[in-house]
Amino acid sequence: MGSLGDGGCDGIAENGSILYACYGQRAVTNLDQKTKKKLEDDFARAYAFWPEFRVWRFVTNASFGPASTDSLLKLRKKHGPDSKRPIALELWKAPDDLWWEAVSKLAWDQLDEIIPGSPHAQNVELDDLVELIEMLEGVEGGDVDHLLEDIRPVSSTKMDFNRLPRTTRTEFDEGRLLSLRIDKWFAGQPDPGLRDAKARRFRQIYEEARRVTSDVREIVRRVYVALGGPDFDMWTKRANAVYAVTVYFFDSCDIFEEPPADFSIGETGDVASD
Repeated sequence: MGSLGDGGCDGIAENGSILYACYGQRAVTNLDQKTKKKLEDDFARAYAFWPEFRVWRFVTNASFGPASTDSLLKLRKKHGPDSKRPIALELWKAPDDLWWEAVSKLAWDQLDEIIPGSPHAQNVELDDLVELIEMLEGVEGGDVDHLLEDIRPVSSTKMDFNRLPRTTRTEFDEGRLLSLRIDKWFAGQPDPGLRDAKARRFRQIYEEARRVTSDVREIVRRVYVALGGPDFDMWTKRANAVYAVTVYFFDSCDIFEEPPADFSIGETGDVASD
């Protein structure tokens, strides 16, 4: 790497017998020609720098048309079984080949090491709520429209007292559309104490976050990550599911602070700084 380059190698496996070249394309014109050139250049560099590999895998999401195919076939013929240096040239087209040949064979802890916060990841602190998160991810927008009249309004008083920023309030507003679904999910669980147990754990996570920081945005973020993993917001449906579960426990007074009886909207509490 660096000034020495990588010799066309984006990964090496099986004691040097397999060499990977990975190409992600953002081009909008001359797609096939760009892929063709990348394939030829990467193979030429790898061939020159890495004398031991016997399998060369080209992993790409790029357009792979006639020009790229022609180059691949010519290289396969040139390095066939009877050549001076036989090499099997393989094409992995993302996402299907990449999924079936690699990702689907990983254990969950391996997948989480590569993509932190993936579903079922072992480091998600509330991992027994994964089923709930996945159920909420599957809810379409139209499925909640008829429930809106039954949903309680957001407590502006509590949000003011805890100094929740506008972005968090928007996230909570969106998440609360699924609150009745969460009620129904907990009611259907075989363990009648699951909801209270999760509420206690949410409270612990919230308290731990408060001991570390007074920034309310960071506190909310830590609660989100505990539920959905560090990259939960890379996917809209997962983020909305995380918002929904968080505000569910917010509304039920399990996390954040309850304002005193004489508190009025417009005041602020001492939970966090702006």
